[in-house]
Amino acid sequence: MGQSGVGEIASESWSFMVKLLGDIGNLILLIVLNVIPVVNFIVLGYFKRVVRFDLKEPPKLDDFGGLFVEGLKLVIAALVYAFVPLIIMAVGFASMLFGGFPGRLLGWTLIAVGVLMVIAILFIGLPALAIFMRTDDFSKIFAFGEAWNLIQAFGLGNYVILYILIVVFGLITSAIGSLIPWVGSAILGVFSGAFAFKAISLFVNLRYPVRLPPPPPPPPTF
Repeated sequence: MGQSGVGEIASESWSFMVKLLGDIGNLILLIVLNVIPVVNFIVLGYFKRVVRFDLKEPPKLDDFGGLFVEGLKLVIAALVYAFVPLIIMAVGFASMLFGGFPGRLLGWTLIAVGVLMVIAILFIGLPALAIFMRTDDFSKIFAFGEAWNLIQAFGLGNYVILYILIVVFGLITSAIGSLIPWVGSAILGVFSGAFAFKAISLFVNLRYPVRLPPPPPPPPTF
């Protein structure tokens, strides 16, 4: 996939996101679920399924329990990556609260270090998460060699552009969503999730095509 592949991924991901508007009832349900903490794991599971099967259309919400479990797996994987940066940022917040001016300076420094660590870890972690979501094998979150091979197959420059595109799109939608109290982030989070997860699905297709389950056996004949 060449340089044009980034544009194609962006275009197809945007089209997939817009298709959410084709089923307003399903979209409203996604938004409502996304407003509620922990329950919003269902929405993560929904988008994880988009990557798992490289779905061309936003599916109908169903199997809420199964989607919750899938979303929980994704949250656990993200926490594994973010554990050390979160500890550093927590120390930074504590320093800001109780350390006076030197503590505030140290706190902001630690928070900045933690954020930079998250960005750096996610750079290689995102392809590993993509492989996990496609294969449904949780151990793949540690398959950094495979993740790097996927990046190389796509092209490092292309991947950097795609990574920046996903991050910036998410930041813009979050900023706009924050202007609407309580529900803004949940509303736009559904759209940014559709864009990001579809882009990840198209990216991971390069080396991990979807393997559809075998067809059901034919009915018995009498």
